[in-house]
Amino acid sequence: MAWGGRIAVVTGAAGGIGTAFADRLAGLGATVVRADVRYAAAAGEDRVHLDVADPASWDRLRGLVSERFGPPDLLVNNAGVSARTDLVTTTDEDFARVLAVNAFGAWRGIKTFADDLASTRGAVVNVGSIYGATTPPTGAGTVPSSVAYQMSKAAVHQLTKVAAVELAPRGIRVNAVLPGVFRTPLLDDLPPEAVDARVRRAPMSRPGATGELADALAFLAGPGASFVTGVLLPVDGGYLAAS
Repeated sequence: MAWGGRIAVVTGAAGGIGTAFADRLAGLGATVVRADVRYAAAAGEDRVHLDVADPASWDRLRGLVSERFGPPDLLVNNAGVSARTDLVTTTDEDFARVLAVNAFGAWRGIKTFADDLASTRGAVVNVGSIYGATTPPTGAGTVPSSVAYQMSKAAVHQLTKVAAVELAPRGIRVNAVLPGVFRTPLLDDLPPEAVDARVRRAPMSRPGATGELADALAFLAGPGASFVTGVLLPVDGGYLAAS
């Protein structure tokens, strides 16, 4: 799969699966613009500060990408946050923050780069979640996932389908990967028994490696998936099939 000369924008690229995505695309030969709220304003030419909940920040990113590299061939909407609280204990502030980053951020990214992606006949890959399609395990030793997180990822799934339909006439494909249980910083606040309960739910009985998720993303983003759009692809060791 040749990515030489192609430009990819990856949000949430400063850690976890975002770094894995960016590294995999770079390894395939793409020029990767890594965008993250954790980067300083002057982080570097290919590392750009981005607050996905701020429309002005998206506009600045588009301007920088256009000026430095040209229109992108790929947008990866990966930036995400959670709030590990249940329905009645989630605060208004946490609920708004999670929805703003995970759902609004993905929508604003597509909206911002739609014209550019149309010019390159490019692609979008959103990062959803198995917990946008099911609920985490319950019982002794488990903790709630996050009502805000689950709602936001369900919104990302629907956004993927709507965008795929609306943007297909413009030559843009839109798909999503739905990660299962992966050893990333997003699970750092969970006790080991809670992680184990999630791992046991999947028939393959192990957490995923970020490289496996990056492989799935690279497929959806690349020419091998040229007739694939509107797909929500679980990468979960069979978790959803067994739920």
